[in-house]
Amino acid sequence: MKLFQRAARWSLAAIHWLAIVLFVLMVLLVLAQVVSRKFFEPLVWSEELARYIFIWVAFLGWIIATERRSHIAITQFSDRTRGLLQRALSWFADGATLALMGWLFWYGLKLVDNNRDVETVTLFFNYALVYAVLPVTALAVATLTLSRAKNRMSEQRALV
Repeated sequence: MKLFQRAARWSLAAIHWLAIVLFVLMVLLVLAQVVSRKFFEPLVWSEELARYIFIWVAFLGWIIATERRSHIAITQFSDRTRGLLQRALSWFADGATLALMGWLFWYGLKLVDNNRDVETVTLFFNYALVYAVLPVTALAVATLTLSRAKNRMSEQRALV
């Protein structure tokens, strides 16, 4: 169990660092694009690469927001409930999240497969690399959701 927890902490730290590095790279690419257009020859490929990096940063942000529980949530009803109904609503939310992640994983894999031989316009790598963020995000968010559900079950057993 400690090995799993250590791997989970390492994975989350890697996701945080990857998001930071990609965000900085995206900003630098956009800055280079602006400067090169004003003073030099435009960097044709920089806009496309910045767009793909933005997609990855957005989905990595989804994982980080799930980990921190910082997504916008309307909890007015669930906060006013207690006991069994509140637990049922939490389980329903987790189940809906897992269903969405299953759908995202399945169709993400299909998109990756459908685009593995389609090259980007200026960068000459597969679009599959861009779409690979979908199954990665689905697995990460599903893992975090299952971990949260496991922790909730442990807390509920301790109360009984």
